[in-house]
Amino acid sequence: MDSPARAPRSDVVRNRERVARAAVAAFHREGLAVPMATIAADAGVGVGTVYRHFATREELLDALTRDSFDRMLAHLERAAAEHERATEVLRVFLTAVVDDRDELLLPSTGGPAVTGAGTRAVQGRLHDAIRGVLARGAADGSVRRTVDVPDVAWLGATLAQPGRPGPAWAAICARLLDTYLAGLGVAQD
Repeated sequence: MDSPARAPRSDVVRNRERVARAAVAAFHREGLAVPMATIAADAGVGVGTVYRHFATREELLDALTRDSFDRMLAHLERAAAEHERATEVLRVFLTAVVDDRDELLLPSTGGPAVTGAGTRAVQGRLHDAIRGVLARGAADGSVRRTVDVPDVAWLGATLAQPGRPGPAWAAICARLLDTYLAGLGVAQD
């Protein structure tokens, strides 16, 4: 009889999280070719610890991208469960993405292309969920224009550029988002 799988030790989980946070920050700061030793130093771990969690740079990039899509999907699902009107769902979702901008590694904001099957699957679920919100908007009348996933994705990417600090950027994002969402409710000619 197989023994049940044990959960990873808490220090292992903590180290992986430290490496992931440090890697995202380093990739934003120095680009995708940043040395793994730099990531290790930023995380306060040895380079061997980085490679124990992520055997290659590509594996690390893929894991961070998948984590980012998972996080965005969770934001969208939560917003869709808590709000009726599609434009309010989009507002809450995109505001959360903007708030998380420095913790996300996405192709549209300078991250790697999506290559892994698992990452592509999460990205697909996110895209399907966005399509569902847009369909809800067509039904509730809050989305009266022709928009699709790339429109929402590029708006999010524009607003969620990493490294944009402070309340001034948050206020600009809120105004741009309000303007975009108000425009969705205007019928096309």
